[in-house]
Amino acid sequence: MTDTANIEEPVKEVSTELNFKNLDYLQRFMSPQGSLHSRKRTGFNARKQRKLKRAVKYARFLALLPFVNR
Repeated sequence: MTDTANIEEPVKEVSTELNFKNLDYLQRFMSPQGSLHSRKRTGFNARKQRKLKRAVKYARFLALLPFVNR
């Protein structure tokens, strides 16, 4: 058995743009506690992962997303 048995399939959608306004799409890449999933789990390359990070940071700054879910 491998340790990756409980990791979800990578999400690969080319048509949806990473934007801070698209909250439903951003929340798909966040854990229930509010942290971002890794590149391995999201399936993004390094550039798209950085765009995701910036979009989530900006959405948190504008209070569109919470910093921590409790």
